[in-house]
Amino acid sequence: MREFEKTQWHPPFCAAMKLELRANREDLSFDMERTLNTKPIRIDLLIVKKTQGAKIENEIGRIFEGHNIFEYKSPEDELGIDEYFKTLAYSCLYKAVCPMVDGIKAEDVTISLVREGKPVELIKWFSEHECKVEEHYPGIYYVTGKQIIFPTQIIVSVELNKLEHKWLKALTARMDMEAGAQLVFAMRDLVEKEDREDADSVLQLVLSENKEMFEKLRGIPTVCEALKTLMKPEMDAAVTAVAREKDAVIQAKEAELQTKEAVIRTKEAELQTKEAVIQSQNARIEELMAQVAAMTKSN
Repeated sequence: MREFEKTQWHPPFCAAMKLELRANREDLSFDMERTLNTKPIRIDLLIVKKTQGAKIENEIGRIFEGHNIFEYKSPEDELGIDEYFKTLAYSCLYKAVCPMVDGIKAEDVTISLVREGKPVELIKWFSEHECKVEEHYPGIYYVTGKQIIFPTQIIVSVELNKLEHKWLKALTARMDMEAGAQLVFAMRDLVEKEDREDADSVLQLVLSENKEMFEKLRGIPTVCEALKTLMKPEMDAAVTAVAREKDAVIQAKEAELQTKEAVIRTKEAELQTKEAVIQSQNARIEELMAQVAAMTKSN
């Protein structure tokens, strides 16, 4: 198995989506890998619009209604017809398990299918089944037609505007140096703690999948300094961990030394006790010999 296939793409995807939509953070809630029932059926990402009248600034969220279901495929995974129907089934089940009858309206659910490359076969299938696939924004295609139950969009991250969608476009193993540098500077400028944590999730994936490119970026002084700033908390944590480990080793050695000293003191005490017993016995022997000598002299 290639190292690429071992990468966990979904957590960074969810983090990237939170960064993409952070302008409307107060209007949205994010539910990652939402479980639909007692069996392991999970939606990759569910975004619920808490403020119904809110206008979502990011292009990805312009289609949003109350309940927005995302299916994400990593770069080497297929996004085909069956994946679409699986997502459609999950969306129907999500609507159906609402405790109230028709508590979630069909028109209040949207589907977003996300992949780095364009799902050509899926788009072809839609076209062949009287569905219209139109590009509303660069890399964002709306799917309409009689067979479409929920408003649906296809997001092709490689085609997204690189300035508007740097977080989602970062989920790639083919990042160029310009995009890498822009991402590093964007991460450095984040202020909110939650944003920084999400950015760190994205950065870890980007670093692991684009090692050679980032090695080249380290040669650029401004980027290198920005990377050091980003990695400082981890480096500090690593230094702290090493220091704690050293302290633990020292404490263990000190405890071992104290145990050995206690053993030595115990043995010394035992030896002193034995010496005292011997001295007492010698004194008794001398006393008996004196008594014997006295008895002999009297006779």
